[in-house]
Amino acid sequence: MRDWIRDLQCVLKGINRNVTIVLVLIFAFAGCSEEELPWSPYPSKATIAYSTINFDQTSVSGTTVGDSRFSWSLAVEEGSAFCRAKATSGQVGTSFTLLFDRNDGATSSRTAKATITFTNGYTRTFVIEQLGESSNGEFERAWGEQPDYKSNTAYAYKTYFTTLRNGQRVRNYSICYDTEKLVSHWVAYPLHKIYTDRGTYKAGNSNGRTDAWAFDDAVCEYISSSPYYRVVEYDYTDPVIPQSQQWYATATYGGGYARGHMLPSASRYNTFNTNAQTFYSTNIMPQAYDFNGGSWSNLEIKVRSWACADTLYVVVGTLFEGTKKLTKSGRTTLVPSHAFKLVLRTKSGTTGKRLQDITSASELKCIGFLYENSNSEEETTPAEAAISVADIERRSGFKFFRNLNPKVADEVKAQKSLSDWGI
Repeated sequence: MRDWIRDLQCVLKGINRNVTIVLVLIFAFAGCSEEELPWSPYPSKATIAYSTINFDQTSVSGTTVGDSRFSWSLAVEEGSAFCRAKATSGQVGTSFTLLFDRNDGATSSRTAKATITFTNGYTRTFVIEQLGESSNGEFERAWGEQPDYKSNTAYAYKTYFTTLRNGQRVRNYSICYDTEKLVSHWVAYPLHKIYTDRGTYKAGNSNGRTDAWAFDDAVCEYISSSPYYRVVEYDYTDPVIPQSQQWYATATYGGGYARGHMLPSASRYNTFNTNAQTFYSTNIMPQAYDFNGGSWSNLEIKVRSWACADTLYVVVGTLFEGTKKLTKSGRTTLVPSHAFKLVLRTKSGTTGKRLQDITSASELKCIGFLYENSNSEEETTPAEAAISVADIERRSGFKFFRNLNPKVADEVKAQKSLSDWGI
């Protein structure tokens, strides 16, 4: 290659030196094979759908992104007795799958570790926890927002999943629903821009809010005229929460109470059904009108501004320290006396760490907000409503953010620093 470059320089003698250098570089790279290129303009990345799976889930899929000239290899380093790779190699840009044996009859979880390696040197190790079989196995997840399980015959626990525009299957939110009060004690959800990015669908004059009021677990589709959605089907072969134990989601509460979202509609704009799930009756509480449209709405907007790359973990809940009830069409719901919102995230927002792996309370910030469910709270500011998560635990009887590392959990949940949140 050096000979023809030297000949080219002779031919181009007298031409501007800079032009000669540019042409030489162009021809030099043109003479290289693809394998000789020392760099790639495409960033390498590998992800998996879940880091925690139930006892009866037998596969986890992942994706690879980057330069398709490279290939990947997949190796199970721990847990090979029950976990294996469906294929051990492939081209970058293709998916990969880990296969699991069922964990039937086990009382504890087990962990597998697998590493994917690209031929350009990029590596990523995945740790997947497979839960043991238990009465609340579907609930026990390693998600940062997850509260503790509390046994009660009236409590129904459930997680709603959704598929985003990019094809990723993710959790939408989890609930602890009271089948006697017809209101959830808490709704827990992650907040990240992947959920709030607006889709291309429209519902009426809006671009995002579906107003698809329905029972859990409706599958809806968009229609072009009011009410702009249609319930296609109810996935009710084996209902966790029978419709008879839900408030009529399509009916207003009346009595001066709005249908207040616990997980806000505006926090789930990615796809039509992702947003439609926020209109399930299990995500709705009777909320004083002025409170709902005033301080509560303002807090929802502020919480969305706290989203970060590491994910913001949110729990919205209710307290029942009163006896007020609402009845319509033969169904009675107990009106919450208070509503609260709890938030937790890393201070920097960019650590890339799992919540349970953080062993220093100084890396985390946590705070709660508590309001009376009354129109008198219309103008209450977040600073006035601020409270520690520990205080809410004492009043509610629930334990929140159960996946915090035990070494720092108490210290983190005692926090109530307004300056940490720009309040």
